[in-house]
Amino acid sequence: ASGELQTLAYQLIVEAKKYFFEARIKAALPAEEAIAIVRDVTAWRNAELALQGERDLLAQRVAERTAELHRANVELLRAARTKDEFLANMSHELRTPLNSILALSESLLEELYGPLRERQQKAIRAIEASGRHLLALINDVLDLAKIEANRIELVKEVVAASDVCEASMALVNEQATKKQIHLSIKLDDPHARFVADPRRLKQILVNLLSNAVKFTPAGSAVSLQVTTDTAQGTIAFMVSDTGIGIAEEDLSRLFQPFVQLDSGLSRQHEGTGLGLVLVRRLVELHGGKVEVESMPGVGSRFTVTLPYQPVTHIAASSSADELPPVQLALIIEDSATTADQLARYLEELQIQPVICSYGKGAVEQVQALRPDLILLNVQMPDRSGWEILADLRRDPDLRQVPVIIVSVVDEPERGLAAGAAAYLVKPINRLMLRRALSQITVTKTTSSTAPRHPLSRRILLAEDNEVNRVTLSDYLVAQGYEVRVACQGQEALQIAAEWRPDLIIMDIQMPGLDGLEVIRRLRADVIFAATPIIAVTALAMPGDRERCLSAGANDYFAKPIRLRQLVERIEQFLASSQHAI
Repeated sequence: ASGELQTLAYQLIVEAKKYFFEARIKAALPAEEAIAIVRDVTAWRNAELALQGERDLLAQRVAERTAELHRANVELLRAARTKDEFLANMSHELRTPLNSILALSESLLEELYGPLRERQQKAIRAIEASGRHLLALINDVLDLAKIEANRIELVKEVVAASDVCEASMALVNEQATKKQIHLSIKLDDPHARFVADPRRLKQILVNLLSNAVKFTPAGSAVSLQVTTDTAQGTIAFMVSDTGIGIAEEDLSRLFQPFVQLDSGLSRQHEGTGLGLVLVRRLVELHGGKVEVESMPGVGSRFTVTLPYQPVTHIAASSSADELPPVQLALIIEDSATTADQLARYLEELQIQPVICSYGKGAVEQVQALRPDLILLNVQMPDRSGWEILADLRRDPDLRQVPVIIVSVVDEPERGLAAGAAAYLVKPINRLMLRRALSQITVTKTTSSTAPRHPLSRRILLAEDNEVNRVTLSDYLVAQGYEVRVACQGQEALQIAAEWRPDLIIMDIQMPGLDGLEVIRRLRADVIFAATPIIAVTALAMPGDRERCLSAGANDYFAKPIRLRQLVERIEQFLASSQHAI
């Protein structure tokens, strides 16, 4: 309305000027000249009116375009929320049944429901291995979806290039050995260190190496070469094979989601077609690029180029006040590089390291030193680390010494089931070691007569999935705890008020009252202000941990849960609360 009034006022002013000038001109000039001038003024007036009309039309179009952009932004926000909800629901729906499969497998392998014959154990291990493989595929799909939705963030740390390469090679070594494929690593700077996300970098290299092994005929070779260029500020990881190669017309399809070049009904190679897509996305998140050169029948070379700023020193982490009181640690490791790295990290935390380079005699050295902590490589050349761990757990005087496994093989479920307190997959860094140390309980107790869990310790398990509820409660009862279960959030509050549990395990996605709200209400009650609460969820989306901790949870576990790791965390919380009392 104000715009229309301004336009009308402007027109009135123009008309007034017109009549004023016409009157002056007619009074002072001859008729013909006055008529010519009036025509010029009229033309000027019409031009002004036309220009104002164009301005009004432009303003209208701007307003319409602004409204369209607003609607588009609203739609984009709605689509983003829909995608986030879809990812969260997919994660929950896929991880929940997987949690049941893997938890039941773990319970059965620990003979919680009775002894198993060798064939039965083999069958259950196959089920567990298939479940882990399915979990890896699900993680690939979710990782890609999170990247596309800008919901994934890199956790950058100082990385040793040699450690990442060795760990990545180790993960494809078994696959290569079966095909008699020779693996090799070459680094122009064996001491190169730079900033990257070690987990994602290893994921990149393992994808490229496993593809190279998969598409290379038996008896051939696969190599990983690392080249640093300080002048250009880049580090290049080149994975080369002598495999089947890729036709030039197919190169453009390599990095398309769910596309495999060998995708017919009679194809010879397994896979989802997501590996190279993830590689490209993760490389781009690092600010790098990936290139491929290939020739059919000759082989392929994939080159990942990342930003490189050499790191020669990194400051020690913050003080070790929050860590358990470890004074002496025994490192059982045959790799001099890894042993020195671990020793350096321990010294920074004011922990005295002792290095044992051989598996034979390691148990005797533990008996002589009586360390507070053991760091164990399970792949020792002269004696298996698994045997060393078994001997330590059988000895009543040594079984209480916490063992942290440090291995290139990603088998944490096996390590935790064998009695390890924590499991680290190489390459490791300071933060990984600190986290492992913060999650273990160090004790000088050597007596094996006292039960680990007093029967009076009560645990409230809030879980709406029946299979997960039964599996987890059975496992906790077998560990010596008294357990009560709740199927809904409101029921959890009622049982907590009546029963006063010592610890609460809270599933976040509960019917009716969700787990976050239950935690908030518990924390608002002075009775449960200090009760340990462990949040568990199958969502496993970025920010979930922070939301759970912000609501008042003490810790967070994403499903599928490793039962032994959960029990160790429970022990730590209950020991801390008992000490506080």
